[in-house]
Amino acid sequence: MSEKKGQNFLHGAAIYTVGIIVIKILGAIYKIPLGNILGTVGFNHFDVTYRLYNVFLTISTAGIPVAMSRLISEADAVGRDQQVRKVFNVGIKTFLGLGLAGTLIMMLFPDDLAAWMGDIRATQCLFVMAPSVLLVCVTAAYRGYAQGHADMIPTTVSQIVETGVKVLIGLSCAGILHRMGKSVEICAAGAILGTTVSSLAAMLYMQIKVHHKYEVNPPVTPESDTPDSGKRVLWDLLRIGIPITISTSVMSLIQLADAKITLNQLQNAAGYAEMAAYALNGTYGQAMTVYNVPSAFVVPFVASVVPAIAAARVRGNREEVCDVAEKAMRMCTLLCLPMAVGMAVLSKPCMDVLYPSAAEQGGMLLTELGIVCYFMTMSLMTNAILPANGNERLPLVAILCGGATKVVVTYLLVGDPSINIYGAPIGTLCCYIVMLSVNLIFMARHMARPMNLWRIFGRAGISTGVMGVGAWAVWSLLHSVTRGWQASIMGRPLNIIVPFLIAVCVGVVIYAVMIVALRAITLEDMKLMPKGEKIAKILHIH
Repeated sequence: MSEKKGQNFLHGAAIYTVGIIVIKILGAIYKIPLGNILGTVGFNHFDVTYRLYNVFLTISTAGIPVAMSRLISEADAVGRDQQVRKVFNVGIKTFLGLGLAGTLIMMLFPDDLAAWMGDIRATQCLFVMAPSVLLVCVTAAYRGYAQGHADMIPTTVSQIVETGVKVLIGLSCAGILHRMGKSVEICAAGAILGTTVSSLAAMLYMQIKVHHKYEVNPPVTPESDTPDSGKRVLWDLLRIGIPITISTSVMSLIQLADAKITLNQLQNAAGYAEMAAYALNGTYGQAMTVYNVPSAFVVPFVASVVPAIAAARVRGNREEVCDVAEKAMRMCTLLCLPMAVGMAVLSKPCMDVLYPSAAEQGGMLLTELGIVCYFMTMSLMTNAILPANGNERLPLVAILCGGATKVVVTYLLVGDPSINIYGAPIGTLCCYIVMLSVNLIFMARHMARPMNLWRIFGRAGISTGVMGVGAWAVWSLLHSVTRGWQASIMGRPLNIIVPFLIAVCVGVVIYAVMIVALRAITLEDMKLMPKGEKIAKILHIH
């Protein structure tokens, strides 16, 4: 069983990736029309709420699910069923306590939290969002249990359920309230209600699925293993989880501080009025929605690589640990780098198609964020690899270095009237470059061998470069040819939509041809994915 786990981590990641594609499509159906319903000011309230919510969520769920997944994977690798049961039982009690604390804080002090963020109009959104913290905490316990068994299907389906319900309830509520003439603050709170209801749906699904599929409480027999005490399991969960939680929470707190600094600097130093600052920050939030798409595709690899590395490590196979880590980083590059470059070169038409009401700064903001994107996704991956290898505290050093860089650069640049909002993504770029560099140094020192950066980046980088040039050339040519078209669909001019969609399709084809021609993806990689051998035959991958 353990051998199968080590070999098939990419299989689990591929299953999860298919789910992520569905989730991202549903997410686009949610956030794109929502951004147009709420406008830039309303979307600012929505975005501020989510950033604050993410801090509570990160503190509650960032480290313990990873710790659960690792401990369950290690126990399962050596057949300790009773230890698996004990880890789950202790873990879910821990989650309940953390989730309840986060929910109560958001529910009892929404005015204070909104005022601290510099957006007092987000109070209703925060109050409606509060129950989600508890619900997501319980869901995270069950997801950690399934992922510890190298089973990504329940997590994938639950996230699809969650996103689907959020789209249905959130858009319906926001749309109805908008048609009733309610304020943008109330409409944003209606959209947030979709998140709370969807969190409940996901929790119920995970509970039913895990209890139906697994023997969560296996009977004790004479052959059963003796589990560790509850105190020992809790200590192990905290020992592994707290450094990860601190690392992730520091990043969330830095992002929260970044949002606060950006709003304050736009108003105080750059000279924007309150509503103008809200609108500009809302445009940045809309661009961030597109920017966050590639990072979602890293989640499957992160969730799959942790138990795979933990199982290899408990077997004492350090070379396998390096192989799994390198393969995960290479597949992450193959998937995320072209999205990042495509986002950068097609930023202006992308924002015009998705958010036609966004401020003119949207295109340039997305160009900057596209450059940031790859460094961010690789930072997330390396932040997961180090703890899985037993180096839980090291990512915190990288995050603190990157976070300090981000805060200083953002404060200085956003406060400069000639740079203003454009300084925020520059600060983020500096942050992730520093973070990734520090993590790679730590990996070189603490793993059996340094990662082969050419194998990870080289062929994918060449393929992506050719794709980016091709997509940009097609867009520029077609847009100049269709410049005189007057027709539009849903407020989007056809002379932008048609060239943009064709450029995206051409870019995808160019990239697919290049990675096969340069053998950036191998038959061995394909075998680890669902139906991979059949796909390899179609693409002539040998």
